[in-house]
Amino acid sequence: MMKQYQLLKEKLSSLALMALVLLLCPTMTSAQQKIEREYAIKATQVPKPALQFVGKVFETQRIRWYAEESQKGRSIEAKVKADGTIYSIEFDQEGKLQDIEVLVKFQSLSEDLRKAIKKTLEAEFTRTKILKVQKQWTGPASTLQLLVGKKEPLEKYTTKYELVIRGSKDKGTSDYEVLVNEQGKLISKSKIIQKDSPHLLF
Repeated sequence: MMKQYQLLKEKLSSLALMALVLLLCPTMTSAQQKIEREYAIKATQVPKPALQFVGKVFETQRIRWYAEESQKGRSIEAKVKADGTIYSIEFDQEGKLQDIEVLVKFQSLSEDLRKAIKKTLEAEFTRTKILKVQKQWTGPASTLQLLVGKKEPLEKYTTKYELVIRGSKDKGTSDYEVLVNEQGKLISKSKIIQKDSPHLLF
């Protein structure tokens, strides 16, 4: 009975979120704005493939599980701190690995990349403050596992950088999620309409 109640509660929360999206802006696209809700879930609510992957890669670390709902649907995320590094591992609802993100400091990036990112942000905003930077890896699960283990895989993978910034333009200031490639070129920019700040930095 409790499990059925929990599933009904999550379904109603998802419907409420989508209703909010439509109410705020009927013509809104995900490339322009990002409305999301993140909340903690138990390991028993996590798909088995996701549990197995994270358990294999992070054998002894404490794992925190979250569900995230946005215009794109629902995803599952594991957050782990290992050897002083914070990882976010994202899966779809079935437990298929989507990407792994590593929390990094902006100053730890190469000088050329920092300059390129600053140039990209200056073209989009009049003033910015970088709140968070994550290196994002996408590729085969076995490849990403090697990267977490600080080993260079033979298979190809993609590296991007996801930034949460506070940006000012058109006399207004808002928080944005900005995704850039390895050269610092803009891939996408989304205005964050709703976020759960307790989990934003881990």
